[in-house]
Amino acid sequence: MADVMMPRLGVSVTEGTVSTWLKEIGDEVAVGEAICEVSTDKVDTEIESTVAGIVAEQRYAEGEVVAVGEVLAVVTTDEDAAPPAVPTPEPAPVSTPVSTPAPEPASEAAPAADAGDAGRVLMPRLGVSVTEGTVSTWLKEIGDEVAVGEAICEVSTDKVDTEIESTVAGVLAQQLHAEGEVVLVGEPLALVTPTGAVGAAPAAAPPGTERVTADPQANATAPAPAAPAAPAAVPGEPAVVGSGPFDHEAAIARVLAGATRSGRPAASPAARRLATELGVDVAQVTGTGGGGHITRADVQRRASDWPESPQPPVAAPAAVRTAPVRPVPEPASTEAIFPPGYEDVPFEAVPTSRIRRVTAEHMVRSRRTAAHMTTEVDVDLGRLSEVRATLNAQRQQSGQAKLSFLPFIARAACAALLDHPDLNATFETERLLRWREVNLGIAVDTPRGLMVPVVRGAERLTVESLGRAIVDVAARVRDGKADPDDFRAGTFTISNPGSVGAVSAPAIINQPQVGILGMPTIVRRPWVVRLADGQETIAIRPIIRLALTFDHRAVDGADATRCLVAVRERLEAWGVDDYR
Repeated sequence: MADVMMPRLGVSVTEGTVSTWLKEIGDEVAVGEAICEVSTDKVDTEIESTVAGIVAEQRYAEGEVVAVGEVLAVVTTDEDAAPPAVPTPEPAPVSTPVSTPAPEPASEAAPAADAGDAGRVLMPRLGVSVTEGTVSTWLKEIGDEVAVGEAICEVSTDKVDTEIESTVAGVLAQQLHAEGEVVLVGEPLALVTPTGAVGAAPAAAPPGTERVTADPQANATAPAPAAPAAPAAVPGEPAVVGSGPFDHEAAIARVLAGATRSGRPAASPAARRLATELGVDVAQVTGTGGGGHITRADVQRRASDWPESPQPPVAAPAAVRTAPVRPVPEPASTEAIFPPGYEDVPFEAVPTSRIRRVTAEHMVRSRRTAAHMTTEVDVDLGRLSEVRATLNAQRQQSGQAKLSFLPFIARAACAALLDHPDLNATFETERLLRWREVNLGIAVDTPRGLMVPVVRGAERLTVESLGRAIVDVAARVRDGKADPDDFRAGTFTISNPGSVGAVSAPAIINQPQVGILGMPTIVRRPWVVRLADGQETIAIRPIIRLALTFDHRAVDGADATRCLVAVRERLEAWGVDDYR
C-alpha cells in the first residue's frame, strides 16, 4: 500500500477541500496522474498520484477539508499482490535450517519493503501557472532520516521560494537533482527508502552504499555481494518478494529505472534546451548531477570538448577532459560566448539567477509579441500633495504609517480603467478579454530581482486600503514569504522606477496584459498656473510625467491617451475625501 498525501499548495496554505474525485476506487492510476481536485482559499488544483497502482481507498469525501500532510488516498501497488500469491507452507520446509521464524514477519513487511515506487518525492505544483522549479538548497543529505511532512529541500520558481516536504517517512536514499537544476512539476526530486521497508537493512546497506549511479545496470550489480541470501528460494517456485532482508540498492535501482522516462537520458529542461542550441546529442553526454542527471554544465563541457563531432567515441570525452594541457573548459567556452577580440579581456562569470532568466525570457517574449507604444502626460501634483499631507497628519495622530504617492496614483488608475476597459484586458487574435475586476500588479525591486505581485480587486479598495495592501504584498515578496497565488491573474501593472530616481518611465508590457503605467520620480519644475482671478503666473510645482505603455494591437493611441488623461484629471482635482 502507498499513501497519496495532501501537498503544501503555498506557504500560507494549511488545508484544502476535496472538490472532485477524478479516480474512483478500483481505478488504475499512474505516477503523476491526477486523482482528485482540491480547492483552497486561493486556488483550485489537481492532486497527482505519487505511485502507480489501483486506488484502494478514498480517505475523504467530496466537500471534506483535508489538512496538509494528511493521507488523501491509498493506492495498492503491484508488489502488494505478490506475497498472497505464494503458498506459505511451501517455503517453510526449505528455509527451516536457515530462518524458520523469519518468513512470516518478512512477508508481512514485504509490501512496504518492496514499495520502491512509493519512495519518490515528486516536484509539486506550486501554483496554477508554475510548471517547473529550481532546486536551490538541499536541507537533507543522503542517509538522513526524514518524516512525512518534513522539508527535504528548497525550490525556487520564477515567483516564490518554498520548501518541499517528504511524502514518505524513511531514509533519504538519493537526490535526483543537484542544486541549481531545473525540475518539472511531477518529476521525482528525491528517493526515500520507507522506514517500514528497512527491517534488517542497516547491516545490509551501510551508509556509503546509499549513493547509486545513473546507470541502472550498475545499480543492479551494486548489491551483488548480498546475492547469496536469495538462493533460499525453492527451484522452480516463483520468487517470494520481500522474503529475505530488504535489498536497499535494488529498490533504489527499480525507482531510478522508473525515473529514466522510458530510456530518455535524464536531463533537466534547461540542459535539453542548451543542448538543442549547441547541437549536442544529450545521449552522448555524461551527467554529473544528482542521480546522474545531465546539467547545463555537462552540456557545455561536451560542446567545448567536441566542437566539431556531434557523436564522438565513448571513451574520448574523458580523455579530453583530463588532459593536462586543458584542465578547465573556460577558454573554449569563452570563444563560444564572446565575439572575436575578447579572448584576452579579464572577466568574471556570474551565474544567472532563475529570476533573471525568467524575466529575460518574459521581456523578450513581450517585445516580440506585443506592439508596444507609449503615451505620456505631465501631472501637477500640487493639490494632491496638500491632500496627502493632511491625510498623513491624521494618520500620524492615530499611529498609522504615512501614505506614499503610489496608492493615490494606483487608485486614480483603477478608476480610469473602469471607464476604459480595453486597457484592463488580455488580447487574443480573435477576441479581447475584458476583465471585470482590476487585479493590479505592482513591480517590486527585491534582492532576488524584479517581481510583480498582484493586489486583487484593487478597484474596490480605498486609497488607504490600497496603501496597506501594496506595503503588505511588497514586504512578503522581499522577505521571500509570498505565495504563488500572490502573483496570479494580474490584469494591469504599475511600475515605479521613480522610487530609485528615474525621471522617465516607459516600460515593457507584462504579458498577457495590454497596458502598464510607468511612474517616474516627482520633479519640482517651473510651471504655468492659473490663479483664482483667471490670471496666469509661473510657480514651482511638483510634476510627474506618467507613461502609459500599451499594446497597439488591442488599443488605439487615442483611446490609451484618453485613459491616461483621465488619470491626470483625477490626480489634479483630488479632494480630501475623494476615494478614501
